[in-house]
Amino acid sequence: MIRKIFREGFAAGVIGLGALSLGSSLGSAAELRAVELSASDDGAQLTLDLSEGAQHKLFTLEHPDRVVVDLPNTHLADGVRAPGPEGVVTEVRFGAQPDGTLRVVAELKSALPAHSGWAPEEEGHRLILTLGEPAAAAQAPPKTVRAPHAPREGDRDVIIAVDAGHGGEDPGAIGRGGTREKDVTLAIARALAQRIDAEPGMRAVLTRDRDEFLELRERIRRAHAAHADMFISVHADSIRDRSVSGASVYVLSVHGASSEAARWLAERENAADLAAGARRDDQSTLEPVLIDAAQNQIIGVSASAAERVMSALEGVGEVRKAQVQRAGFVVLKSRDIPSMLIETAYISNPAEERRLRSAREQARFADAIAGGLRSYFTQNPPDGTRFKQEHRGSLVSAGGAALAATP
Repeated sequence: MIRKIFREGFAAGVIGLGALSLGSSLGSAAELRAVELSASDDGAQLTLDLSEGAQHKLFTLEHPDRVVVDLPNTHLADGVRAPGPEGVVTEVRFGAQPDGTLRVVAELKSALPAHSGWAPEEEGHRLILTLGEPAAAAQAPPKTVRAPHAPREGDRDVIIAVDAGHGGEDPGAIGRGGTREKDVTLAIARALAQRIDAEPGMRAVLTRDRDEFLELRERIRRAHAAHADMFISVHADSIRDRSVSGASVYVLSVHGASSEAARWLAERENAADLAAGARRDDQSTLEPVLIDAAQNQIIGVSASAAERVMSALEGVGEVRKAQVQRAGFVVLKSRDIPSMLIETAYISNPAEERRLRSAREQARFADAIAGGLRSYFTQNPPDGTRFKQEHRGSLVSAGGAALAATP
């Protein structure tokens, strides 16, 4: 098998080969229990959390550039999912080989040297793959994906996909003072991600962290790749009447838009792909949004979460619509991720444009949205999360107190 791998590797253009590293000998199959990815544009660190030490073989391939590690006599624990794209890493995937070897592949934007080593023994059996220079790989905090039934399960983070609207050649709305929607949405999205990451039990994933154009369905795809529990799309639109102000929150519509304004806004956002020149021969973005039964259920969850966020935004400033609005936004059309679109303020309103440019005000929006999300997940914790564990603990405590008070 090793000879075959070497032959295939050289045929594809092997650009480097890490040394064969040995852990403790395996009498039984090892289990890959969790994967952590920390990446920047210059390097990455991939940590494999194993049930026991394992032999491994590390090598790199070209066309496309990949780093590959083979783990003989190892299987993937149930429910472990690959981290989503981050920095120089475009994809992480797993593959079971016929001889019982588990292969882990990290696909890269560009070739990087790869090295491997084991973490200190007190940290367990953690195989660390360093891609590029160690300093570059350590710039971002690790993102962990664990198996639901692994021994450490029960404390996974709730993952929030934060989507900064527009970007790249699509500036979005432009205020009278020249403020571009794509810039303020990215600033607010970054502030929101930082606020979410500061909350115990919550972790944010940005669909874009730079000025780039993303098609609407690519935003959904990135949220799926990150295994998000919630999708938040941040916007700051304009309207012809410059006196209009205030925040509003939208979820996907089941039976048409909740208002003419909501319908108009959804049509405008859905046309963003074509406005930016993407897929000009494909009009599917403008087709009606069709809802199936599973998606209908997700919309109900989305609405409940959106109500919490709406209430939190009322503490920040004016709210244009006190109720959650509904419209056929393509970017919210996920069958298994609760999703909402937040219009933080109207960039067409001069006062709100100034507010949107303020880092202090951006932070206030972020604090409110994160607070609303935490409120929702505290009461509606996803299975396997720290929120769920704490929720069960509070129920047990409440039950014990009730029993103690019983004569």
